Amino acid sequence: MRFLAKHRRVITLAAAAVMIACLIFLGLKTGDVKKIKTDSSVYAGTAMGTAIKKTIYAQDSSSLDEVNNLIDKRLRDLENQISIRVNDSEVTMFNRNHSPNGNYDLSHNIYSYLEKEMEICEETDGAFNPCIRPLTGLWGIEEGNTNIPSEKEIKSTLEYINPDNMKLTKNGVICSEDYMLIDFGAVGKGIACDEVRTVLNESGVQGAVVSIGGSICVYGDKGDGKLWHIGIQDPRAADGEVLGIVDVPGTVTVSTSGDYEKYFEADGVRYHHILDPKTGYPADSGLISVTVISDSGFMSDALSTACFVLGLDKGMEYANKKGVDAIFVTEDKEVYITEGLKKKFRLTGDGYRLEKYK
Repeated sequence: MRFLAKHRRVITLAAAAVMIACLIFLGLKTGDVKKIKTDSSVYAGTAMGTAIKKTIYAQDSSSLDEVNNLIDKRLRDLENQISIRVNDSEVTMFNRNHSPNGNYDLSHNIYSYLEKEMEICEETDGAFNPCIRPLTGLWGIEEGNTNIPSEKEIKSTLEYINPDNMKLTKNGVICSEDYMLIDFGAVGKGIACDEVRTVLNESGVQGAVVSIGGSICVYGDKGDGKLWHIGIQDPRAADGEVLGIVDVPGTVTVSTSGDYEKYFEADGVRYHHILDPKTGYPADSGLISVTVISDSGFMSDALSTACFVLGLDKGMEYANKKGVDAIFVTEDKEVYITEGLKKKFRLTGDGYRLEKYK
């Protein structure tokens, strides 16, 4: 009692401090979840050779159409720069006009993208190859071709995709062979997500979710301060049926590469569009789907392809090295996730098993 009497003032002050701290904490938490009234609109269309869908949230509904139009313009500008489908894009002009051992100047953007691709190519020992276009053109799966090239055709084409024959210079690139081609198909949707994020940052909208093919850009929130719940496509089910749900903040891009996107079957074999630059055939890595989550759309798109070709073990190692989260789905319907997703991913697909990686 004498102790309490002697230290009553100290105890009272300490209790008051704790109470104030609790009130501040509760106030902050309350502020975190305080709902902001927003309006939203959904827009659908095509860009980058694929279907796109945009859901945009804003406090001022009058800004929604304007932001949608700005996104569309940014994507058209990007497509006119990097798409091989555009006759006079910078990439098409390079593929058409570069000469053996001559330096070809590139714009800052294209140079930056190619530099990053070459870095990933080196890190993955060629599993990701920015020069793979002659091989994808031979197969033509993305264009709807269902013919299997001969072994002789594949072998000869492999000579055309050697990244050692392409050297970056200070502001351009030198190809030792005139048949070298570049193609940003494995990163184009991710780059588009980065461009969309730039528009959203400049627009002042509350939040958005924009899907461009297999890449999904999430931004901000719906006005409720909550994470986004993104469905991962079930690679063995109809379009729109999900394998699981991943909770992500509005700062990332979620990209998925799978053998279900573009493929044909012959004699019970599935021939898909993700080609292995070493064999010349569709990657046979034991995986049917890889999803990568990154703050960079470019990296999420590139690494989902790279990890698919690498397979589970090397792919998991590479994802961890690059500091991204990933979901690997094997042909035996086993699902493996990186450590960072343990409390953020929920498996929902029938027949799948969430397994612990080693």
